[in-house]
Amino acid sequence: MGKVVRAVQAWGLTLILAMSLCPNPVGAAPEAAVLVLAPGGSSTWTKSVKRAVKEARLPYPYRLFFGMGDNASEQRELQEMIADLENGGAHTIYVVPVLISSYSEVWRQWKYLLGIDVQPGFMNNPLFPVQKHSSIHFSDPLNDSAVVVEILLDRAHEISSNPAKESVIIVTRGPNDNSDNLRWIQILQNLSSRIKERGGYKSVESVTLRDDAPAAIREQAVEYLRQRVKAAEKANTRALVVTLLLIPGGIEHKIGLELRGLTYAFNTKALLPDSRISEWIRSQVP
Repeated sequence: MGKVVRAVQAWGLTLILAMSLCPNPVGAAPEAAVLVLAPGGSSTWTKSVKRAVKEARLPYPYRLFFGMGDNASEQRELQEMIADLENGGAHTIYVVPVLISSYSEVWRQWKYLLGIDVQPGFMNNPLFPVQKHSSIHFSDPLNDSAVVVEILLDRAHEISSNPAKESVIIVTRGPNDNSDNLRWIQILQNLSSRIKERGGYKSVESVTLRDDAPAAIREQAVEYLRQRVKAAEKANTRALVVTLLLIPGGIEHKIGLELRGLTYAFNTKALLPDSRISEWIRSQVP
């Protein structure tokens, strides 16, 4: 009998040790899934995002949603994706937004539709959060993350010849709302200072074009951009204009038109395609 007791005790001790050495014992961690969100766009945009997500090699099942979710059709699609992931066993869903800035209408709408925030004031449609049973974990958009710094540094270096005598001007679309724009500019200032420190440029600054804002606001933003390019020339520095866009085919051609008659170097490359965006997407999922 004593031998049996000792054998049971030894077996129990072995089991305890095995469980303590296993970081995720069977059944201890909830099943997870990933929902990647991206604004709607052209077929080129859709293909670029799909490729980036595929190359991210996410460790869990995932769905990829395109759109703002501001109509009944898109909301049904989002609801179906959540249901599919939950029916597949997901108790935790990691949401990765392929988006430039946190200060945008689409960001707030996504959070509302997934039950994370209150209804945005701009919504005109009577939409409601999707039904879900899983725990939703949102990561932040790209903002001033290290991957954006690295890619924009490369974009500037590609048209640079003497950083100490060059002024980098980063141009991005920018939000419509004035409050959003002020907050986004603060993020861009942080981004600019890191690029200046890393790249050794005489100056680095960022400008929001406000491309979708009312005409008067956009005209003011365009004039400010022109002033910054002129200021670089007056300071005897070479202006390097770099775009902060997710994919080509956006506003870069408009920037060229608005800067007619001025002297500057222009890199129209966007963040995608670039393998580092795939790495960023993967890094947002534990």
